Amino acid sequence: MKLRIFIGLAPLFLLLMAMGAYAVLLFAKLGNSVDVILRENYRSVLAGQQMKESAERMDSALFFSLVGEEERGRKMYDENIKVFRINLNRELHNITLPGEKTLADTARSLHEGYAGRAEAFWGMKDIGARRSMYFGEMLPLFTKIKDTAQEVIRINEENMVAADRAARDLSVRSTRYMAFAVLAGILGAIYFAGRLQRSILAPIQTLTAVTRDLGEGQLDQVVPVIGQDELGQLADAFNKMAGKLRAYRRVTSDQLLQARQMTEITFSAFPDAIIALSPDGRTNFMNPAAELLLRKLNFHDPAHGGLEGSPAGAGSLPAFALPPAAEKEAERVLKGGPDYLPSSFEKAICVRVDDHETFLLPRVIGMRDESGGLFGAAVVLQDVTRFRLIDDVKTNLVSTVSHELKTPLTSVRMGLHLLLEERIGPLNPKQVDLLIAARDDSERLLRMINDLLDLAKLESGRGNRRDTISPGSLIQRAADEMRDFVQARGISLITKIPPELPEVSVDLGQIDHVFSNFVSNAVKHTKPGGEIVIDAAIHGPGIRFSVIDQGPGIPQEHQARVFERFFRVPGTEVSGAGLGLAIARELVAAQGGTIGVHSQPGQGSEFYFDLPAVHKQ
Repeated sequence: MKLRIFIGLAPLFLLLMAMGAYAVLLFAKLGNSVDVILRENYRSVLAGQQMKESAERMDSALFFSLVGEEERGRKMYDENIKVFRINLNRELHNITLPGEKTLADTARSLHEGYAGRAEAFWGMKDIGARRSMYFGEMLPLFTKIKDTAQEVIRINEENMVAADRAARDLSVRSTRYMAFAVLAGILGAIYFAGRLQRSILAPIQTLTAVTRDLGEGQLDQVVPVIGQDELGQLADAFNKMAGKLRAYRRVTSDQLLQARQMTEITFSAFPDAIIALSPDGRTNFMNPAAELLLRKLNFHDPAHGGLEGSPAGAGSLPAFALPPAAEKEAERVLKGGPDYLPSSFEKAICVRVDDHETFLLPRVIGMRDESGGLFGAAVVLQDVTRFRLIDDVKTNLVSTVSHELKTPLTSVRMGLHLLLEERIGPLNPKQVDLLIAARDDSERLLRMINDLLDLAKLESGRGNRRDTISPGSLIQRAADEMRDFVQARGISLITKIPPELPEVSVDLGQIDHVFSNFVSNAVKHTKPGGEIVIDAAIHGPGIRFSVIDQGPGIPQEHQARVFERFFRVPGTEVSGAGLGLAIARELVAAQGGTIGVHSQPGQGSEFYFDLPAVHKQ
């Protein structure tokens, strides 16, 4: 195989080497021509031009002296005679053409005579004598020097033109030769490529086609083995691999069938409804509980059924659609959204099964391969009717007990207030202290009962009238309501409202309660002279509202529990029942938002809640 490739490509290598050698020689020859022009002729041209220009300036210097510019003329003459001699010396050392040495020697002789007469010229004081000498001797010498320099320039320029013409001729001839060589190379490449295709590529193409069929499941493919070179060895290895794959398929087919049956049996044993969807939303699988449930719900939709296969492996799937709420979440997950895993009974769907209300909690999990590609979704409809009833009973029990306790507690508070006012009779100091303690405990108990009633009301879903309002107006409402309370304790209340934030849709009373709870807690933990900040900012798809204090902060291990009922951070000296933040969490959740806290010990705390933004169409 290696020898075949080498023999096929060797003529191309030889042709490329010949073309490369010729190109190197050509470029070297052209480079030498250019070097000769630059190194020999161009330097003489520059020297001649400089001699010519400096001679003209020396003549102008002599003329200036005739019109009274003695100092200016002398200075110009001294400067340019140096330039002339430098360039004359360059020309004398760059003689390259026939007759150029004679011209250079003539220029030197003329210059020496000119320089000697110029010294005599400068030594004369009589203007008339100078004028006579200038026009009689100096001007003719200047003219001869100038003509000699021009002749040096002329013969070198003519030689440059001739050299350029020769280089152009060489370039034209070389271009023709190179074009012929390239054409020959292309024809040779086509010829040798055809030979290589017949001897090498044809077996590879055959192997590629057979491999494609093998990838599509046609394991009975065989590649003809021609020769014992690398291609022959590859064909033999491919045939052995195909044979092993055929044996492996026979062995694993039974295992796969058994694994599928075990999976279907396992899912069939689940009491909850399980439906598997393909990426286009069609039903691939449903367990008996799902089929029974959807049949009772009578969600019939031919677009969602009709695929081959059933939980037991026979017939086709019944044509049922999911409940609308679950179907909406499934479509979102199939489009690449996050899994839908609700944790509260509020997301349960109320349906009628056998003339009874049934609550189904839907969960949608995207099914992904190892690379993260989505190939379907699993929908689980969990029957939470019993848990929902238990939760309702708990909520109603808390509400009833709290309501029943509130009436006698009100009477107790009234009696304590009457006793403290001493309308019935005077009290001694010990009795006053006991009554004050009892009054404070009754007030604390009343606040706790009111919080429990509010919490029960939230869990029952009552209220929640929505208004659309800007974040700035919402913060301003909270600041106006709490400013006097905050400033009375020597603390500054600061609002930061960025412009042009999108509006939010909220129950104003409930959100005011959340702000009131956050600010009240911040006041409890901020020392006089400190400040509390209320601000809003874009956060993801919604708006984040924050209340930031300068308190002692909350340790990391307690931050996850601060929103639980009756929880208080250990070691805190601030009184309270521990229900305020739990109520705030329920209030924010009722608005479709989330709540949280950021805190570092010794650096204050930021309590925040995020609300969905209302984007105008």
